[in-house]
Amino acid sequence: MSNSAPYTAPSREVGPISSDHVRLVLNMTRMLAVTTDLDALLRHIAETACELLQCERSSIFVYDRTTDELWTKVALQTSEIRVPAAAGIVGAAFSANQVLHVASPYDDPRFNRDVDKKTGFVTRNILSAPMSNLDGQPLGVIQAINKSGAAFKDSDIALIQMLADQAGVALQRYQLQLTALQAEAMRHEMKLARRVQDNMLPKKIPAIIGIEAMGWTRPASVTGGDCFDFWEAPDGRLGIFLADASGHGLAPTLVVSQVRTLVRAFADIDPNPRNLLARANERLAADLEDERFVTAFLAFLSSDGTLEWCSAGHGPILLRCGGDCKVDELPASEVPLGVMPELLGDPVAPVQLKAGGSLVVVSDGIFEAMNGVGEQFGIERVVATLDEKCNCPPKEVIATLRDSATKWTGSEEPADDQTIVVVRRV
Repeated sequence: MSNSAPYTAPSREVGPISSDHVRLVLNMTRMLAVTTDLDALLRHIAETACELLQCERSSIFVYDRTTDELWTKVALQTSEIRVPAAAGIVGAAFSANQVLHVASPYDDPRFNRDVDKKTGFVTRNILSAPMSNLDGQPLGVIQAINKSGAAFKDSDIALIQMLADQAGVALQRYQLQLTALQAEAMRHEMKLARRVQDNMLPKKIPAIIGIEAMGWTRPASVTGGDCFDFWEAPDGRLGIFLADASGHGLAPTLVVSQVRTLVRAFADIDPNPRNLLARANERLAADLEDERFVTAFLAFLSSDGTLEWCSAGHGPILLRCGGDCKVDELPASEVPLGVMPELLGDPVAPVQLKAGGSLVVVSDGIFEAMNGVGEQFGIERVVATLDEKCNCPPKEVIATLRDSATKWTGSEEPADDQTIVVVRRV
């Protein structure tokens, strides 16, 4: 066999394998079946390689996909080594996915002499075998160095391939276990986040004379970027809040929860919607990444129907001033939170809700819900639903609007978080 050619199959029969060889392999196989500690298992495989092949050193290189490197997960009698995945003799065995026998490393241009120069070690011969998964894809390389008193034989090549196959199974099993554990941990974290988010929703609607209110939300994933809240202010008014953080998943959940917490924390001190959103914006502008933002609506409604409000980029805000009035859309008075360090809009005048009047705030997951041909549910259909249910309590309005959007998309699983808040003066 030449110094640099990859091994495919021996041209002659492999020499006999002794009973000691068989015992070592069986012991290693038994350990493979019961050991879940990858480091201990790979070290045992490396030690078995030294004993089986009667070599001075053995190393197990694992492929690091993030850096495209091979590194010594186990290296007997040497420190950790990292090399590019295609570099050197170990890289050649990995890239070709074949056993590589180098009988004279110093005559091979792929051999890195620097390690020997630093340590004083002399590498006489090398046997490298790729460790592959069940699909035949290499996961790393097992390498044996310096056969005692002679060159590696064909029987050694068969033995190292056997060891490499065992190590590949161990690596694949470990990676599958790690993936499963990570997935389970992520599911657990997401469930905890969902529980925290659910706990932030109002447990009951405050009983304010002359006011009915109801809210509903459905996240597009385990956690959502939408949030709503109702509470009774110290002056007896109903606090109304709805926010929608950009994106989906855990990060928007944390952001929108922060906004809700900031608003509620300062609401008792300064129950002015614009001032409260300005405080939240100041914090978010310092914390959020450039591409993230939050749209938010905040209002206080008194029993006499006076609605003091502010909208930071959130819409539509649908208002029916009285039971016999048409639905008007209130424009957003400020830019979304987190976009600018300060809110630059002008304060808006309060509006008056007469008997039978209502306020409806929805997130874009409702009016942007798409059917099978890519057509949005749209503001017009939302308004039509409100007209149909203009004299109904908030609970019925929400149920109808929710069911209409679900029927429109043809799926119970929304593409975006959906939230509806309905407040009615009775």
